[in-house]
Amino acid sequence: MTRRPRSVSIYQSLLVSLALVIVLLGGATLALTFVGSKQTAETLAGVILEKTVSQVDLNLRQFFEPATRDLELLRGWEGAGLLAAEDAAAMNRLLVPLLRANRQLSAIMVADERGHEHIVFHFGDSWRSRQTRRDTWGPRAAWLEWSEDGRPPIPSSRPSDYDPRERPWYRGALAARGAASGPAVYWTEPYMFYTARAPGMTAAMAFEGRDGRVRVLGVDVLLTDISAFTTSLRAGANGGVMVLTDDGLILGLPHDPRYRTAAAQAPALLQRPEDLDTPMLARASRALASRSPQGTGPIRLRSGAEPWWVDLRPFPLGPDRRLQIEVMVPESDLLGGLAHLRLGIGLVMAVALGLGMVYSVLLARRYSRPLAALVGESERISRGDLEGGPPSPSSIREVHRLTEAHERMRGSLKTLLKLERDLQVARRIQQDTLPERIPAVPGFDIDAWNEPAEQTGGDTYDVIGCRRVPGESGPRIVATDAERAVLLLADASGHGIGPALSVTQVRAMLRMAVRVGEDLPAIVRHLNAQLCADLTEGRFIAAWVGLLDARARTLTSFSCGQGPLLYYRATAGACVTLETDTVPLGCLDDLAVVPRDPIRMEPGDVFAVLSDGVIDSESATGERFGTRRVIDVVTAGRGASAAELTAALRRALAAFTGGAPPADDRTVVFIRCG
Repeated sequence: MTRRPRSVSIYQSLLVSLALVIVLLGGATLALTFVGSKQTAETLAGVILEKTVSQVDLNLRQFFEPATRDLELLRGWEGAGLLAAEDAAAMNRLLVPLLRANRQLSAIMVADERGHEHIVFHFGDSWRSRQTRRDTWGPRAAWLEWSEDGRPPIPSSRPSDYDPRERPWYRGALAARGAASGPAVYWTEPYMFYTARAPGMTAAMAFEGRDGRVRVLGVDVLLTDISAFTTSLRAGANGGVMVLTDDGLILGLPHDPRYRTAAAQAPALLQRPEDLDTPMLARASRALASRSPQGTGPIRLRSGAEPWWVDLRPFPLGPDRRLQIEVMVPESDLLGGLAHLRLGIGLVMAVALGLGMVYSVLLARRYSRPLAALVGESERISRGDLEGGPPSPSSIREVHRLTEAHERMRGSLKTLLKLERDLQVARRIQQDTLPERIPAVPGFDIDAWNEPAEQTGGDTYDVIGCRRVPGESGPRIVATDAERAVLLLADASGHGIGPALSVTQVRAMLRMAVRVGEDLPAIVRHLNAQLCADLTEGRFIAAWVGLLDARARTLTSFSCGQGPLLYYRATAGACVTLETDTVPLGCLDDLAVVPRDPIRMEPGDVFAVLSDGVIDSESATGERFGTRRVIDVVTAGRGASAAELTAALRRALAAFTGGAPPADDRTVVFIRCG
């Protein structure tokens, strides 16, 4: 039988703990005060230096991580077919908001193995973009220049021997991709940007694009803001911080009256500490550089008559690039007048020990009573009793705040219970908008499946069967013997209640358009116009709309950023991937809608539309499910019904992900010609 540990009352525990803390604190303080001043200085130095290093490390991460996130975002756009590098205006509309959102970025580059590049520069209120086509234009480049005043961009063509494939960021990204066997972020060494006339670094990523060509994405990161932060930061009262490259060049200057302005900082950037007229900086850098690789912790050195404590911490940017954070603090900031206060502190501590023992008894009694009452309230809440409790029996402000926190917790729990019920209602409403059963279209077998990532998802689908009835102005929506069927798969950016409302709105607008007899191009234009008016900036909806004609056995469709689209031809026994037709709905006010030629489907042909939640599903090792596995499911299931294809795909996903819940909404529509 297991013995329960001996328990004590909160009064006894507080009394013993307070007495023990007072005795230990008094003894430790006396020891540190009289015999441990050097150790105290080292400990304080370590604390201050560590805190400062952590603060600088956090700031540097916040400074550099947006560049990495933007590269991943650009790679996702390329995968969705949004990076149309041949269309300068469309590229500028995509890239300029990224530069506006990150003030430390000065340029974004999109290049490929042919020597094609699109680059956007930011100069205060003015903008420029340049397109390079080495294989067709040769030594010339196309420029666009514009400003924030709304005037049209000014195009020009200029001679240029620039080849992106020769740039260090391009070559470095290719090498990093080869070393990592996939996309990896490569950081160049710091250098002076030719256009911005300021020090910076370029982050780049290479990967294989949708067309099979190697793409290299790059962002130029200005480093001037690092000094703006480090010059305002002090370690202690008079210490400072520097940020250096791995080979000792200065990227962040320390606090110094000489470096108050950006103009004063510029000449000192990318210099070495010994090049500045500050002996302490050079001495600290030499001492840290000579430390053994296994050496850790602060180093004590002298600059003139003043002892200083210094430490160095690496800041990794990638496998082949890192920075150094160097912190310095004078010992006088740590000790102050401690030597003159030792005797006084000893006397005060002796008296304080006696008084503290007496006060600990009173304090334990003062806190134990209200805390015991709060424990009782917590137990009552844990049993589900959410009614208000008695008033606090204490005059202590924190106890009152704990009591108020109990009341807020009761209210929050009530709200959470209501929110849970509301989410369940929202999920039922959204699920009710999905077709209860797929309309029967002669000659075709249709099936669809949706799995949200949360209780309410950002995906939806619809299959609307319709037939013309004499005497009626518009087509009648029917569940059987449909002459035609309008199909939808929509994927709003994000998932949750907001995207669920957006895709539900799209589904409702589509049904209204079908009832009034709109054709496919008009339906897409109306949907886009309404979403441009309704969606907030940065939100969009990828959608595929199809029109299935039972008599002609044709499928006419239009994809707004929704892919991939897979078409399996039974006669050829092969599956092809079709590209999207344009950007997602809600991105452009003037959306050109030109549906692709109708596909005449033969018996055994299968057309599949999938949301990115299916393709981007990951295994436990981080591998993507990908389009190839979907094609394998369709090819292996030739002759199977649409419902059997759906079941096979779901089994393949479950086996690949180990049954893990989806990170993004999953939706698929299968159309099989009978």
